[in-house]
Amino acid sequence: MSSIRQFRTALAAGKLGSFAEVGRQVGLTQAAVSLQIKNLESELGVRLFERGPQSLAVTPDGRQVLDRLEKLVADYDHLLTQPGGVLRGTLHVGALVSALMGSFGGALARIKREYPALDLRLLAGQSGEFARMVAKGELDAAVVAEPPYSVPAGLIWTPFYQERLVLIAPQEMVRRSVLDLLHHEPFLQFDRSLWTGRLVGYALEQLGITPNIALELNSIEAIAQLVRQRYGVAIVPHLANAEWSEQQLVVKDLPGPAILRGVGMLERREHSKKAVTQALCALVADGARGQTLNGSRGQTPYGV
Repeated sequence: MSSIRQFRTALAAGKLGSFAEVGRQVGLTQAAVSLQIKNLESELGVRLFERGPQSLAVTPDGRQVLDRLEKLVADYDHLLTQPGGVLRGTLHVGALVSALMGSFGGALARIKREYPALDLRLLAGQSGEFARMVAKGELDAAVVAEPPYSVPAGLIWTPFYQERLVLIAPQEMVRRSVLDLLHHEPFLQFDRSLWTGRLVGYALEQLGITPNIALELNSIEAIAQLVRQRYGVAIVPHLANAEWSEQQLVVKDLPGPAILRGVGMLERREHSKKAVTQALCALVADGARGQTLNGSRGQTPYGV
């Protein structure tokens, strides 16, 4: 008899267009995925997919079946949220590495304690890639930086907390001003193709500075490590759990109004795990309330 697991496998195949990719996503071999689909097709008496050498396509009859299966899975997932706030099932969530080092990382233990029956599976990565994966249904949600300019169509973003942009420099530069350091020291730029990198670029524009960029990286921890090694200075979000002052680094506020990076959850406007993500949003946001560092009030240049 068909199972919810087979339904999920078929839905994933419809979204990803590859049994091999489905296998990587759910932890099965390609052969196991193919067998699940074949058994489901045999039981339903419908050919769901046309197989090609490198990909597969949903048949017209298969599209109708997958639409019905999606509703069945959604109804089942809603049953997992029982009265009294008990959450069950599996939730696939993408998370910025810097979010895991920040306030969201601190909330993970609380999530596990509050909802022990919830299997929360995390994938570390970058905001832009997560937006694509959430939109395609490859992830249920993602903890990301606030999207620049607007939230991608079909998605919603729920804010958790804000992190102030600061300058980090080697400890021996503690007496020098932010502007002096930015003008005269090599600058380690956060990747400008990423959402946080665009925010750093905005901060530099506000300061009227074009720094001497020595390297461009996509990791806050890698940048901090190079600053510790006196390779240059950098502007980064001040992560809640980063112990930079204990690691031979000085943290300096930027001149002018604080510029803030928002961190929150990105998810589809409608999806089967909505009850679970809403509960997690409430839990994380409650724990992170007031997390903007040093109580700073500032500007977030990117609207939602």
